[in-house]
This record gives sequence, C-alpha cells and structure tokens, in this order.
Amino acid sequence: MDFPRRLDPLDLEVAHDDELPDYEPNTAPEYSRGDYETPLQTFHLRQVDRKLQTFVPYGPTSSVSYKVTARGARLFSKKAELDIWRIPSWRKAEEHVASIWFDNDGPLPWRPRAHFDHEAAQGLSTHCMESRNFHDWTVAVGGATYTWRLGSHPVALELTETTSVEVIARFIFSTRGMTASGGAEAGDLSIYHHALSADMDGIEKIMCGLVVAIAHFRKMGRYYWNEEKDLPIRATSFSGGHVASHRASITSYATI
Repeated sequence: MDFPRRLDPLDLEVAHDDELPDYEPNTAPEYSRGDYETPLQTFHLRQVDRKLQTFVPYGPTSSVSYKVTARGARLFSKKAELDIWRIPSWRKAEEHVASIWFDNDGPLPWRPRAHFDHEAAQGLSTHCMESRNFHDWTVAVGGATYTWRLGSHPVALELTETTSVEVIARFIFSTRGMTASGGAEAGDLSIYHHALSADMDGIEKIMCGLVVAIAHFRKMGRYYWNEEKDLPIRATSFSGGHVASHRASITSYATI
C-alpha cells in the first residue's frame, strides 16, 4: 500500500520577487479635535439670593437644571454647608445630588480643605478637595486628581487633570460675576468631552468642585467678575483647547 509522502518545503520551487507588494495609501480620516473643543453642555449660573444659586442649562436638548442651597450660619452645625439638587424637567420632585462641607480641622500645614458626598445609582462616594495656594483647588475622582485653576483675560476657573493642560470644563465669570444678585447671571459653565464628563455623575462632580471653589472665594471676601471687553460673545464660543497661560494677576476682583 502506498502512503502519501509528507510535503517537504524544500521541494517547492518559488520564484523570488524583488518587488514589495503594492499597498494602498493610508486613507483614514485625519484626527479632528473639533468635537472635543465644542462644549458638550453649557449652564448659566444665576445668583437668586444669598442662599440660592441655580445652574440653568443652555440649548434645546438640555432638560436638567440644578440648584445650590446654603444653610444658615449656625455654629457647630453638623449639616452640610451647601447642598446640590437636580431638577429634571419631566418631574416635579427635586433629587438630592451632593452635600458639601469645608474642613477646618485638617492636618498641618493648614490650607483650605473641603469634601463632598455625591449620590449616584452606584452608591455614595466622598471626594476630598484642597487649595495649597488659596485660589486653585484639587479634587480626587476615580483615582485621578483634577485641578480647578483660576485664570485671567477672561477671569475664569478651568478644570484640567493635574498632569494635563487639556481643559475639561471652564467657568467664565460674567460682568456681574460674584456680585450678581436677584437672579442675575454670575457666569457660564462650559463642559467639554472627556472621560470625566461622559455621564451625568461626572458632570455633577464637576459642578461640585466648581461650587466649592466659588464658595471659598466668597468666604475669603474675594469677588471676581469680568470687564465687558474681556468676554467672548458667548461662553459657548470659547473652545476647549488648553488652559490659559496668563495667570500672573487677576485684576477684576474686589475684597468686600
């Protein structure tokens, strides 16, 4: 009986080809940053009265607004100093989002510190914040550290990862800024595409950090605003991009 013989590669005679195969040129579209520089969502921050602020969404697709309430100045109270509430347009009931405390008994060296408890479907999470230079605030979220930095021209707070200069969110003070009252606009918050802002939980944590920074300025008696000439036509026309480099001086601020 004849058995088939195993094929030996050496038995094959293959003509050598000195030319490399012809490949199609790379036709993949160029990477565009347009989607990442356009605000994902914008809110107008309005100062209703001394104890109430509202984040009003801008745009026809926005359907959730927020309010920030402050407790009375009772000493030794264990209640949160600030609370944030979600107000869906399709529901009358308000939903509690977060509670904020300023921590005065932290370790040395002393610096402004705060923390907030955020309520989400996955449960309650606590996030610590601190300000080493008394105007920039760091916040820890999901194993990463982010910084709200105070910049000028226009006067704004910009959120970045501590190791990056890519802007995740930007709050631009209005011409009334922190002196706003009676429902006037204090500024615009623009949030850009980023892993942190990918869902509602992340957006709310961005808001919490901003509220801490603004409340701290108010505690220090530092009230920021912008001159009309320094403002863009609309905060939504301001692209994401990189954090502002001009941070040497903040001129539009008063001590009250």
